[in-house]
Amino acid sequence: MCHKPMNVIYILDDDHRAELLGCAGHPILKTPHLDKLAKQGIRFKNAFCTSPICTPSRTCHYLGQWERKHGVNFNSHSSVAPEAWEKSFPQQLKKAGYFTGWVGKNHVPVGQNGYTSGYMENIFDYWYGNHNHSGFYPKTQAPGGKIYGQAQQDTQVEIFEEGAMNFLDPQEAFLQNAKKPLPKRPKDQPFCLCLTFNLPHAYSTGNMQLRPEDDPLYHLTYRDQFDQIALPKTYAQVGTPSPPRIPLDVYNNVRIPSYDYVHTPLVLRERRIREFQAITGIDRAIGHLREKLDELNLTENTLIIFSTDHGIHHGEHGLGGKCFLYEEDLRIPMIVYDPRLEKADQGQVRDEMVLVPDLAPTVLDLCDQPIPDTMQGCSLAPLLNNQSTDWRQDFFAEQLMDIQNYPRSEAVRSHDWKYIRYFKRTEDPAQTHLYYKGTLDHYDDCLTSTLKNEQPIYEELFDLTNDPLETQNLATDPSQQDRLQALRQRIMTLGQQAKEDDRPPLTLTLPA
Repeated sequence: MCHKPMNVIYILDDDHRAELLGCAGHPILKTPHLDKLAKQGIRFKNAFCTSPICTPSRTCHYLGQWERKHGVNFNSHSSVAPEAWEKSFPQQLKKAGYFTGWVGKNHVPVGQNGYTSGYMENIFDYWYGNHNHSGFYPKTQAPGGKIYGQAQQDTQVEIFEEGAMNFLDPQEAFLQNAKKPLPKRPKDQPFCLCLTFNLPHAYSTGNMQLRPEDDPLYHLTYRDQFDQIALPKTYAQVGTPSPPRIPLDVYNNVRIPSYDYVHTPLVLRERRIREFQAITGIDRAIGHLREKLDELNLTENTLIIFSTDHGIHHGEHGLGGKCFLYEEDLRIPMIVYDPRLEKADQGQVRDEMVLVPDLAPTVLDLCDQPIPDTMQGCSLAPLLNNQSTDWRQDFFAEQLMDIQNYPRSEAVRSHDWKYIRYFKRTEDPAQTHLYYKGTLDHYDDCLTSTLKNEQPIYEELFDLTNDPLETQNLATDPSQQDRLQALRQRIMTLGQQAKEDDRPPLTLTLPA
């Protein structure tokens, strides 16, 4: 049994669908290192995000909260206040004496002026990252991407791998050439490394260029299986006659161009090839990191968490992108590796519904650190150790972004049923393709308005046992009205628990 302080490597990628793992049974994609991590750790096959959008979900990851409590989204016009970030798991570990590092994409605005505040760069001991998107070639594509100018490689995964390797085992040349001096990791301190990829997100896979100097992985792998990539069972090609997934007065299905690749099978398959390549690249980097941990004798006291922010649609029911409360967007991969697990407990595939807000308290619990009362998730430690526990039977999910044409929505999901309700959009329809031009003042209102009797304009009810693809809306079925009414009451209870009280979130208003 290891008695050293536990180190943490917390790995997130971007828009990774739950089934895209070899160990989840994918017929084409190969992820041998993640499969090994799952075999030696625990894989949660019913893992979900609670806000299927980049920034709010990532904030949920680090703060262990629902969006309803932390109050940060693309249309919130706000950033996380420092006093709120003080309760994040990386900062809690830093207070406990950990050396903290960040490598890769950051999509959580923190501090005065958000991404331009410099707060994140200063609060982490080792910062080798960028804000917003990174691009497939971060040296030239990332906002502020000059930070990666000293990297030997040009592609995102490999650049971020270099940064993570240098964090673990500092290289003098790397340190000297850095735009900002990077400190050496003290060998007598436990560490927490947040490693965050901007792949297989559409922004980065969309600007893959198949450059001659790129690794062959990003040229050839999986292309011999192009025609074997199955379309979703509910795929609806744009232009084919089919009823809209959601009534057009609720969602008009006009999306930002980044997700137009779902329009036709040919382009969708090409994008999926690139996603597979990116995920296999991330998998390879994780294998290299684990080899380095072995080399440095760190394996026996290093926790590894692997997950993502949310899933994404690939043309199911004609939809592209995320920001919906359907299974394609809510389901995520999640693997927790703790080297202290008993042999008999390793390799479990757990059925419980586990959530993004559960991960922050899990990290602190496994590191024997107190869990702040601001965290709303539940530690997964009992599940890791196969202990009997009274686990949740349903959960609350929310989609509070009403820009880019998306309607606000909320859901309660149990093992067998899902209820979704939609609310009137407040976005100016003329602002269809603009990012930050929604009715900004409305966001704070909607944190509480739906819990104060704002009425939905559309409802959906799905029998997940008999209809896992969510094809039959039973909300108007006379035989389901008692169930519908019960779920209407349940969503109010869970929503209020997520909000907790009427106090405003600990955020700072961004400049106009």
